[in-house]
Amino acid sequence: MRIHVHFSSIVVAASLALGLTACDDQDGGRPDPAEGGASEDPEQDAEPADDGAAQAEDPPPRVADEPLTTEQVRTYLARVAPVIAGRSLTYDESQMIADLGEDAIEPMISGWVGEPGFAEAIRYLIQEQLHASGEREGVDYELPGNLAAEIARDGLPWSTILTADYCVDAAGEHIDCDTGAPYAAGVLATRAYLISNKGRFNLSRAKLMLETFACRVYPMEQAIQIPLQKPVLIPMFRAESAEEQVVEEAQGGFGNGNGCYTCHSQFSAHAQPFVKFDADGIWREEATGQQDPYGELGRSFDGLYASHLFDPYEAADEATQIFGQRVANLREAGEVIADSELFPQCTVKNLVAHAFDLKAGASDDISKELVTSVAARITSTDDDPSIADYVVEVFTNEQVIDAVVASQLDQGLGE
Repeated sequence: MRIHVHFSSIVVAASLALGLTACDDQDGGRPDPAEGGASEDPEQDAEPADDGAAQAEDPPPRVADEPLTTEQVRTYLARVAPVIAGRSLTYDESQMIADLGEDAIEPMISGWVGEPGFAEAIRYLIQEQLHASGEREGVDYELPGNLAAEIARDGLPWSTILTADYCVDAAGEHIDCDTGAPYAAGVLATRAYLISNKGRFNLSRAKLMLETFACRVYPMEQAIQIPLQKPVLIPMFRAESAEEQVVEEAQGGFGNGNGCYTCHSQFSAHAQPFVKFDADGIWREEATGQQDPYGELGRSFDGLYASHLFDPYEAADEATQIFGQRVANLREAGEVIADSELFPQCTVKNLVAHAFDLKAGASDDISKELVTSVAARITSTDDDPSIADYVVEVFTNEQVIDAVVASQLDQGLGE
């Protein structure tokens, strides 16, 4: 039995806040402007405030058990076909819709995840999320996309995106990854990811890892990420007030200035696994994590970035704490994130956002209840599902279908 679920149960008004102050965009964690990235001026880079676009009038709810019309089914499937199969509906599929109505949705979507275009659609998703594609200056920015495409094509667990101990070349062969690190960590330990998201204190690298694969920003729930204690951090990041801030650059407005500790007590733990990767994405055993006294705040020596940690031995060590678990390096950090309940929830959220032009990450554009319920259903039968499993569950979900139909599509989801 189909029960109508109103559009607003999935898309939340854009003006609603998370209840947490997301401070990671204002602490110098953006790519370095001198290296082709965004400016580190928070006012210059800040996205325009979302004042909550006017909502279109709600369409009348569909009566319970009333089937979707042929045109509604066709409109829905035409919207998701490029996202899943990388193409438009075929003539035969249009005929199938005409014959079966909404009963065509599940077999059609299940068929699409077996097509070659599905792997390419997932490649594009990862390339878009990680800001990495193409080839420049001898660096293969296709490595993350190649891995994503293989995972989709071969039906591997989606967690492999963070845990693969290999990279994939253009011919589909398994190769050593290109950072020179003594380990691999899926897409994270590729020069493509590291260069595209480099920045002082390794903040951009940590931020994108967390937001893309756990849908969180800083500060987050302390039950998820236990804050590091103040004495562990360098003096700048211990500050919670103007009186506590002793670093001149912070007093002058760098990052959050006088309120560093709130975010960086968590940020610091996630940035540490990147401490031995330089600006060119090369792993450097000799990295110290120490601030270059003659360089910009957040920069270490010889193209490396400074650690948040005060103790010199700890600052040079990749070991840290992720979601309350001790990890030795970036590989183990990826494994912990992939094993977290946040990972399947974030995967669901990313797919919905990607298909319907909504914000993923820590935004409120997509209902938390929808995300958690769909993720729970997927993992109830397989605790390490494939991306095809996610796609079929998400896009055959009645709440998702009803929300898209109710939005009339041409009005745009979330508007």
